[in-house]
Order: sequence, then structure tokens, then C-alpha cells
Amino acid sequence: MSKVLYKEDIEQVLIGATFLGAGGGGSLHFGVKMLNQLEEAGEDIQLELLDVGEIADKDLYGAMVAGLGSPVKIIEGAFGPDAVAAFKAFQKAFAAEGKEVKYLYSGEFGGFNTFVPMMVAILSDKDPARRVRFLDVDGNGRAVPELNTSLNSARGFPPYPIGLGTALEDMIIAYPTTDKSAETIARQLCMAYGMKIGFSTWGMSVKELEGNAVVGAVSLCLETGKAIRMAKEAGRSPFEAICEQMPALEMKRAIRGKITDIRTETKDGFDVGSTMVKDDATQETFTIDFQNENLLIRDAAGKVYITVPELISIVTTEKNTVGEICAPLTNADTEVGMEVEIVVSPAHPYWWAEDKKANECWASVLERVDYSGAMIEYPGLY
Repeated sequence: MSKVLYKEDIEQVLIGATFLGAGGGGSLHFGVKMLNQLEEAGEDIQLELLDVGEIADKDLYGAMVAGLGSPVKIIEGAFGPDAVAAFKAFQKAFAAEGKEVKYLYSGEFGGFNTFVPMMVAILSDKDPARRVRFLDVDGNGRAVPELNTSLNSARGFPPYPIGLGTALEDMIIAYPTTDKSAETIARQLCMAYGMKIGFSTWGMSVKELEGNAVVGAVSLCLETGKAIRMAKEAGRSPFEAICEQMPALEMKRAIRGKITDIRTETKDGFDVGSTMVKDDATQETFTIDFQNENLLIRDAAGKVYITVPELISIVTTEKNTVGEICAPLTNADTEVGMEVEIVVSPAHPYWWAEDKKANECWASVLERVDYSGAMIEYPGLY
């Protein structure tokens, strides 16, 4: 059922999206800072979250919009013009094909990228009743490190065309031949424009979204965020609170302990790394390998317990330098010495569906962390 989201609702969505982003998608404080900037600029913070099941015309189109670049550069200034220009560029590209984009949706979960299309919707008109409608849909139901690890692409919807936008409100339209070339175009232009750029693509009809994307995703983030906030207020374990409030998520706590080490390196032009966590109960140290998003968990002997596309989420269990207790973390937020819970949960079933085998798009990413074995579905060895 459609609902109106106000500032507190949006904050709770971003808390849940950061947790379910599984290590990527942008830090929670990025999204909250941009939300506060909109309010300080005098924007009316409300937008309608539209249930796609209530849309009668299934041939109407929605598109995602996101930010790409250095987190530091994105947060230094107002990111809004970049994202708005990217969406306008994509609208122009789609109009040339005789298609009208009526809706926005998020391309991945995360404290930053779940908020970007919300921000574009809010900036689309001063009058909330006239704004671009925001769909209760996400393209992946998690965060992803590259365009070629997208559920949309894996299920037959390549990023074509793409609209890019800059802080100067330049609009660029490109027609990549593959998802990998789209990634190259976007990243090269991102570097040319000071390491931040808006990005819009994946124009899909309501019918296509219902059959291939994660429907109800924003509502899921909202309920997850509420559970985490309740845990914070009660001083409880966020994992236990989510399990109690949302048993359908089928979460399991993999590790509870302290981060003892974090290592990063560059491979194939990407930053990859490992986070070591010593479990309080067993005193065993586990490694979480990541490329932006958490990719797998392995023990000291090298045995792998679970892999992407399943979700491996990190949340603090005590006050620390980046947030209060129960703050969900990306891999840009983690620090040695933090007390954390590592929680695993199943990805959307579309990732594992035999008709498209979307999970296989993660193989090249897993190879960067020296894993070439089979992908391990939830609950793995837990």
C-alpha cells in the first residue's frame, strides 16, 4: 500500500538500507547529511512511496539514479545537481525512443544510494503533490560493487542508455554496448569531473520491475531501520531486535566480537580488502573479504562459510567514533577495535533463480579475493 514518507521515516529507511546494503551502498551519515541539507535549504521533506501493485498501467517506466565517485568528494559539496542532471539526461534519452519516465526507484541498498533517488524526487518540485513518484522497489535488494554485478543486467536489462550529470548540471548521454563498457564510461567521466558524478539508467516498465526487481524493498528497509532504532533505544542487540520484529528475514548471527585488523589493496583498479573479527564466544578469528560490499566469510583455516550474493551485514554493539550503538556500518566506516555483530541473511530469490543464474555475475569479483569455489547459499555453514 502506498504511503507518504516524512523525514523520520526516511532516516529509518536509510538505517535499514545501510544494514541490508551488506557493506556498501554508501555510509549512513552521507545520506543523513544530504537529507539535513535539503531541510536546511527549505525543501518540504516528504515524498510518496508508491506500491507498484497499485499502478494500473504496467507499461509506464521507472528509472534508477545513483551517485558514483569518491565518498569524500560527494559529501564535500551539494550532490543534488549531479543526480538531478543525470536523471534529466536519461529522461531525454528515453524520450528519443518514444518512452516517458514517470517514476524513480533505487538501484541498490545503502545509506547513500537509497537516498539519491529520494533526493531527486524531492528536488523535482517544490509542491510534494507534483513530484516524481518514488517506487517501493530496488534494483538489487542489496548493494553491488559494479554495474556488471547488477541483478537488472543479469536478468536481461543492460544499462542502456545511461544518463550522467555533473555538479555544473552538465548532462551526458551514452549508449554503451555492454554493462562493462557502461562501467568504464561512467568511471572515466567520474574522474574527469572531480571524482563525483550522477548516474541514471535501467529504464524498466512497471511490469518488468514486478517480474525482475525487488518489490517492497523500501518498506523492508523502513521496518528494518525501525527495529535497529528500537534496539538502540533499549540498549539491545540489533540482531536480536531484527529477528524479533522481522522473523521473515531469516537472519543468523555469524560472529559477535571485536575487529582486530583491516587490510586493503588495489586489484584490477578496485579497492579490495579484508576485515578480521575475533569472536567473543569461540575466540576464533574470522575474515570477511570485501570489494566495497562484503563478499564472503572464512575461518583461519581458509574454510568459507557463506558468499555473495547472500548478505553479510555489520552493525556496532557499542558507542564508537562513527556512531552510537546499533549503527550499521559500511566498509568505509569500520575501524580496528570496534565491537560488532556480523549478521548473514538470504538475498532475494531472483539472485538464485535457475532461469537467469544471476548469481554467476559475482564470479569475477570473488576471484579478486582469491576465491574460485562454488557460491555458498544461506545459511551456508551457519
